[in-house]
Amino acid sequence: MIHYHPRKRLTVCMLSVLAVLCLPAENMVKNGNFNDWDDAQSRPVGWTVRSPQDYSPLPQEGGLQVKVVKEQGGYGEVLQRFEVNPRGTYRLSGAIRADRDDLAFFQVKRYGGGKELNRFATSRNKGGDWCEVEKNFEAGGAEFVEVLLRWQQNEAAVGARAAFRNLQFEELPPLVYEGEEVPPRVVPTFNSAGFYWKPTGGTESRAVSLSYRKKGEAGWREAMPLWFDATRHADAGEPHTGEYRGSLVYLDAGTEYEARLQLQDGPERVVAFATQSENFKIARTVRLPAAYEGTYVIDAGGNPDEGYVLYEAETGGGGFWDAAGESANLEINASWVIVRGLTLKNGGRHGIILGDVDHVVVDRCDISHWGETGPDGQARNFNSAIFSASKLLHSIVVQHCDMHDPRSDSNSWAEQRPGTRSKHPEGPQAISFMGGQGRYVIRFNRIYSDMDHMFNDGMGESKNFGFAGFPNRDSDIHDNFVSHCWDDALEVEGANMNVRVWNNYIDMSLGAIGGAATSLGPVYYFRNVYAVSRKHSGMSANDLRGHYLLKIGNERPQYTRGKIFLLHNTALQPPSFEGSSVPSSGAQSGIVYTSSKKLQENITSRNNILQMRYGKDWAIRDTQKTFSCDYDFDLYNGRIMAREGAESNGIVGVPLYERTADGRLWLVPGSAGHDAGARLPNFNDNFSGDAPDMGAVETYSQEAKPLHWPDFPENYYPPVEPEVEGAVLP
Repeated sequence: MIHYHPRKRLTVCMLSVLAVLCLPAENMVKNGNFNDWDDAQSRPVGWTVRSPQDYSPLPQEGGLQVKVVKEQGGYGEVLQRFEVNPRGTYRLSGAIRADRDDLAFFQVKRYGGGKELNRFATSRNKGGDWCEVEKNFEAGGAEFVEVLLRWQQNEAAVGARAAFRNLQFEELPPLVYEGEEVPPRVVPTFNSAGFYWKPTGGTESRAVSLSYRKKGEAGWREAMPLWFDATRHADAGEPHTGEYRGSLVYLDAGTEYEARLQLQDGPERVVAFATQSENFKIARTVRLPAAYEGTYVIDAGGNPDEGYVLYEAETGGGGFWDAAGESANLEINASWVIVRGLTLKNGGRHGIILGDVDHVVVDRCDISHWGETGPDGQARNFNSAIFSASKLLHSIVVQHCDMHDPRSDSNSWAEQRPGTRSKHPEGPQAISFMGGQGRYVIRFNRIYSDMDHMFNDGMGESKNFGFAGFPNRDSDIHDNFVSHCWDDALEVEGANMNVRVWNNYIDMSLGAIGGAATSLGPVYYFRNVYAVSRKHSGMSANDLRGHYLLKIGNERPQYTRGKIFLLHNTALQPPSFEGSSVPSSGAQSGIVYTSSKKLQENITSRNNILQMRYGKDWAIRDTQKTFSCDYDFDLYNGRIMAREGAESNGIVGVPLYERTADGRLWLVPGSAGHDAGARLPNFNDNFSGDAPDMGAVETYSQEAKPLHWPDFPENYYPPVEPEVEGAVLP
C-alpha cells in the first residue's frame, strides 16, 4: 500500500492489486465548474478565451459548452496559467462531452526559460455521455504550466458542440510507501548483485545507503546508494512503485558476502548472499562427436541438486558441425545444461536455439555462417548465432564464444529495405532473446564480421519499449568485443532493472549502445570503449557519418522513467578512414536523444570522455533539457544541450593519452580529465592520485586489459577550437 500524506480531500484510486490512497492538494483551478459567468463578455470568469466560438454555461449540470460556429485552423482553446513547483508532481482531471467522438480533450503545456518545453493531452471524448479523464505528470523543471480546454474547429466540426466540467488541477504530495515492509531481496550473478527493498516510509527524500563486506571481514565497504523509484507505474511495473533498487559490482565469484541497507532515519537491514560460482557442478558428461550434420537436439539436462549435464565436443577431432540446410545446428530443450567447445556452421537461420529452458551455459563455442536471405535480397531479421523466443527463458550464460561472419547481410541506414519505405537495418545478430525473463550473463565473447556480412544489432530483441525487453533484469554484459553492426552494437532497452554493462570494446558500428528507453532501472553503463563509428560501407561523406555512444529516448513517457547511470566510458577518435578527408572515424554524438519528441528521465553521467569528431557535434543532446537528468564531471569537446547547470564540473577539451605496455590508452598525468573525476563508491575504488580519472582506463591502473580488447588505435587529436559553439563551459 502506498499512501500520500493528506492535504484537503480524499479520493480512492486503484492501481492493479494494490490499494493506493491519493490525497491531493487543494484544487488550483479558479472557476473549474464554470459557475461564475461574465454575461457582458459571454465567457467564464478567470479563463482566457482565444477562439471566436459561441460559449454558454450549463447551469443544471454545471460546465461550459462550446459550439463551433466558425472554421478555424488547428484546435480551439480556453486556458488558465499556473505557477508550479519545478520538482512537483501534478494531476489534471475533469469531464468532457461532445456530440462527435474525439472532438474534445484537456491539454497541459509546460514552460521554462521563456519558452514552451513540451505538451501532453488527456484521452478524448467517446460516446455522448460525460467522460472522466485525468493526466498525472511531473513539472520537470517547468516554471509554469497552461491548462487548456481543446476541441477541433475545422470545417467538418462546424455545428458541433463540446462541453467541459469539474476541472481540477492539483499538486500531488511526494510518494511515500506506507504498506508492510517488503524485505530486502538480493539477486547475485558471478560478479554483481542487484538489491530490492520496500521499507515502510520509503520516499524520494529518504536515502537508503548500501555497504558490503565479505563474510568474516570486520569493516564495511561503501557502495552507491540505492535509487528510489518514485514513479507511479501501471501494469507490470506497478509492483516496483516505491521500491529502492541498486547494484553492487566488482564482486568475486563464488564468495559469501553481507550487505547492509540503512534507510535514512529508519531501519537497518543486513542480508547475506553468495555470488555464483564459476566452478559449475557437473552431474555427468556427454561426449559429442567432433563433426555432425543436421540439427542436434538436447532434451536431457540436470537439476539444482545434482548439477549440470555437460555436453562437450570430443578433443582432437578438428571437424565442425554443419547444419546442412537445417534451421539450426543445435536445439537445447532441457535446463541445467552446459554446451562446450562446439564449432557450428551453416545454420539455415540460427546457430543455437534455446527453448523453454533455464540454467544453460554456452561456453567456448565458435558459431559462424548462419542466417537466411529472402528472394528479394533482404536478410531475415533476428537470425542469430544464439536465439530464443521463449518467454520462460532465464539464467543463461554465454561466455568465451566467437560469434562471427553470418552468411546473410543487414542493410545499413543508407539502404532502403525492399518493398518498404524504411531504412532501419534488419538482419543477423549474434544474440537475440525475444521476450525472456532476464538474469543473463554475456561475457568474454567476440562478435565480429566483415563489411559484406554486417549485423543488425550485436545483441537485443524486438520489443524494446515496456517492462521487459533485453536483457530485462538482473543481467551482466561485460568484457565483450563487438563490431560490424549497422545499428546498435549492444541494444539494452526495456525494464533494465539492475542491469550492468561494462568493459565492452565496441568497433565499426553505427552506434555503440542503444538505450532508447529504460522503464525501471537502474541500468549501469561503465568503462565501455567506443572506437570506429560508421553509417554505411561506401566512401561518401554521408556513408562515413558517425553516431552515438548512447542512444536515448522514446515518445511514451510511461516507459522512460527508469534510472540510467553512464560512468567512466570513453568515446575514442581513431584515425581517419583511409582515402577520406573526414578528420577522424569515431562517434559524432555522445549521449543523444534522437528527436525533439523523445523522452527519458533520470540519467546520471559521470567521468565520461565524450570526444567527438568536431566541436560542432553533440556531446550531449537532451532535447527536452530534462530536469531529472544530471550530467557532470565529463570531459568533452562537443556541444551540450541540457538543463541549466549541466556539466558545471565538466571540462571542455580533448584527452591527451599515452600508450600502456598492454596496448591501452590512459590519460597523461596532469592533462585534461586526469585526477578530475567524481568519487563513485564501489565503481572507482581503486583510483590512483588525488581523484579518479575521467574515461574508461585509470592512469597507472594495475588491472589487466580485458581479455578481448584489442590494442587501442593510435589516438587522433582534432584541433582544439578556441570556442565550442553551444557548449556549457565550466
